[in-house]
Amino acid sequence: MLSIHKTAIVGEDVSLGDGSKIGAYATVENGVSIGHGTTIGEHAIVRSGTVIGNGSLIDSFAVIGGIPQDISFDVNLTSGVAIGDNTSVREYATVHRSAVEFGTTMVGSNCMLQSGTHVAHDCEVGDGAVIASTSILGGKVKLGKKCFIGGGAAVHQDVTIGEYAILAGTCAASLDIPPYTIAAGDSLVIGINLIALHRADIPAENISALRNCFREFYVRTGPFSERAKSMLAEGYGKFEETEKFLNFFLRNSKRGFAHKRCKIFSHESE
Repeated sequence: MLSIHKTAIVGEDVSLGDGSKIGAYATVENGVSIGHGTTIGEHAIVRSGTVIGNGSLIDSFAVIGGIPQDISFDVNLTSGVAIGDNTSVREYATVHRSAVEFGTTMVGSNCMLQSGTHVAHDCEVGDGAVIASTSILGGKVKLGKKCFIGGGAAVHQDVTIGEYAILAGTCAASLDIPPYTIAAGDSLVIGINLIALHRADIPAENISALRNCFREFYVRTGPFSERAKSMLAEGYGKFEETEKFLNFFLRNSKRGFAHKRCKIFSHESE
């Protein structure tokens, strides 16, 4: 059964799954698709071109599918937002539609966008990612699965953050952050995200290999891509985690890659 509050505004051609709920004074514009068991909270706004999966929550005063904050954006362009299953978008969060014709801003399944967060146009947020309160993602940011973005952090446009990485609270990420790592301050890597690896039941042998790979990578000198190529040739990519870590530096990065923080200023356990 559907539940649509009498004060809600629901446009034409809206697809509503079984068990979905539209709260008081919420607005769902024309052409939106909402999955089974999804709740649109009071005063929330879901704009045209948005697709939301099953079992998700769009909380009060959140705005999904708003126009990008780009002075060159053509408001007549057709684009949208896609949000997966079991994802929570909390109060006052915003997710903007793509700035590309027929493009889509993507938020995966089992994510949490906490209160006051912002996901800009053409971002790709991987499954299981958590973006803590008041954090912001610039345009075309890519977050790998199970990332955690700490409260008040800011991620520059075009930055990529690898899977299982953590940005500490108030971190300013203007460079790409490798998978499985922790970053703080101004795009500085401080260690391996051991807690997330253990929670993901990654085998101890793989974690040990990743730690060794991490240490060796940042001890070496020269361009990051050359370090990665050499270490892969030497067999450091034997495990899935080490292979992903090294291959991350072989990508074409628009922003460049984060360096490791000097040991004298860090307290991490690698």
